[in-house]
Amino acid sequence: MTTSVLGASGSGKSTYLLALYATMSRGVNACTLHEVDSNRDVELSDGWRDLGESGRPPEQTGAAPRQHVFVYSRDMKRLANLHWTDFRGGALASFVGPDGSPDAADMLHQVSLAHGVFLVVDGEHFRKPIAPNQREAVARDSLLQRMSSVLTDTLTGRTETGRPLPAITILITKADLIEWNLPGASRRLEDLVAEIRSLLPVAFQQRVCTAVCPVSVGPLESVASGAVRPDSVAPDSVHLPVMFTLAHFYRQEREALGERLRALAAERAAVEGELRTLPPGRSRTLAARRDRLVGALRALDERQATAAHWRGRCATEAEALVPMLKHLMIYDGGRLATWAGVGRG
Repeated sequence: MTTSVLGASGSGKSTYLLALYATMSRGVNACTLHEVDSNRDVELSDGWRDLGESGRPPEQTGAAPRQHVFVYSRDMKRLANLHWTDFRGGALASFVGPDGSPDAADMLHQVSLAHGVFLVVDGEHFRKPIAPNQREAVARDSLLQRMSSVLTDTLTGRTETGRPLPAITILITKADLIEWNLPGASRRLEDLVAEIRSLLPVAFQQRVCTAVCPVSVGPLESVASGAVRPDSVAPDSVHLPVMFTLAHFYRQEREALGERLRALAAERAAVEGELRTLPPGRSRTLAARRDRLVGALRALDERQATAAHWRGRCATEAEALVPMLKHLMIYDGGRLATWAGVGRG
């Protein structure tokens, strides 16, 4: 599995990754992530400690994207490798081509292939309701305008070639800054989603599956010494975007394998029909045809067994992950996804 992470500079992409890894390396609901490279594991752990102890944020991603390979496990079973690339915020707004930035071209290529795309938006933009005369400024400053173009290109390109569409996560960082509980003017998640829809309508089109997920690392309040108060480091909901991406992947694979099994069944029926219509006789030609058809049936049996096995595995994983998403705002074709929780839609 591949995941591409896009966002403006300072939107919190790298800080989110530290919180995600700290949370998921310990485990949530028997699900874990761990970095394949031990040195990378140490880097992530050190970065989280620096943030939690001294409030020092991670360095901004440079021209070379940060590459990670995480192993996803559930119930102590390794199930998938998650390839994670964190591009610098400037890559999203950079030119490509001979005079452009190499990482910008790499980003567009990877997004076109990714199973999941994270669109990271700074929650500061949504602290208060967005007035009509602020919409364009928010779209520019958050790079939602550019994200829309990249996403549209990816979705239309895949639709034209019949490839599966990626899971889209609109990840609202610094959600603790949003005025959820302001007396008389509290922000509601539904209102935030409505604002996102107006700024990024492509993510809510037919066949597109999108989750809107506010996350927080915590207020990271400082004390006199400059260190961060330990109780102000409180990751909230940081695991949900990955759980959604995995659930979407396994559901998509389950459906694709189901279609494959139906095609194999039709192919098997055709071979069996041809075998039944062979005339009686012992000629070499008939024997060769019969042997060929029997061999084709054996090969189909193996392919059906393999597809059925992997479909069962995907179904099991999807069924385990989907209940974890019941409080997440997931939209399938622009409507609340009924498969993601009771009473939706």
